Amino acid sequence: MMLLDLACFDCIIEQVEKGEDKTFDGTSIPTPFEQVNNNGIYEFTCLKGHKAKTVIDNINFEILFEYGLNAIVDGYYRESVSSLTSAMERYFEFFIKTILRTSKNDFELIDKSWKKISSQSERQLGAYIMLYLQVFGEEPLLLNPNSEIPFRNKVIHKGYIPTKKESIKFGNSVMKIIEQSLLKLKSKYQNECFETFDHYGYKKKAEEDIKKLEEETGKEQNTMFVNIMTTIDVKNGREKNPKDGRKGLVEERIPNIIKRREPRSLILLKDKPKTK
Repeated sequence: MMLLDLACFDCIIEQVEKGEDKTFDGTSIPTPFEQVNNNGIYEFTCLKGHKAKTVIDNINFEILFEYGLNAIVDGYYRESVSSLTSAMERYFEFFIKTILRTSKNDFELIDKSWKKISSQSERQLGAYIMLYLQVFGEEPLLLNPNSEIPFRNKVIHKGYIPTKKESIKFGNSVMKIIEQSLLKLKSKYQNECFETFDHYGYKKKAEEDIKKLEEETGKEQNTMFVNIMTTIDVKNGREKNPKDGRKGLVEERIPNIIKRREPRSLILLKDKPKTK
């Protein structure tokens, strides 16, 4: 089961308002965990009894890939292949929309055009291949048509239950396909890449929903926004830091995922008060 480690707005405000003259506040804040949902808004009661609301600043394929890794940890190997495949397909969508954005297309027009192929995965794949070729002058890395595609189809369409080893191998292939493409995309079109992330990520829609709720109720919604540090990460990629704990292949990520499920707390770091 994939659990997201979130944050409670009221807990953090309490810590900030304590105002001790310390650089390091040793009082920890319990980290709440919640199961993944589809809208990125998480409402929960923290360990201190606060009613909290947190929104994740991520995009669907980041979470889907992590979901697939968590399924491997839990022994749901068939579900892992399904989630990893979905992550790859949603990344292709992200890539296509980012490239269309580089031509100054409005997102409204992009969405209108995408709608015509939104239920046709083969056409989406074709669009991805052609745009990748146009932008980078080479074919993109894809699943092996002789082994990996038949394996995926056997799992998803024929009910085959893969082994842990097969799931990990497939996960590594998907990881390489996405990361290799994403790194090149960010290197050449970082601004458009981040614009597309912001437009289609969970945060934008959540902000719209929260604003609507505030207008309807007349009450301000205390909301935390957090970025879940995922293996595939658009804005905070693991390539930035050689010592990043998310480094490595799928088999190396599994111990890290298990460790992140353990109870832990946030620690606030404070600047020393300025002396007059």
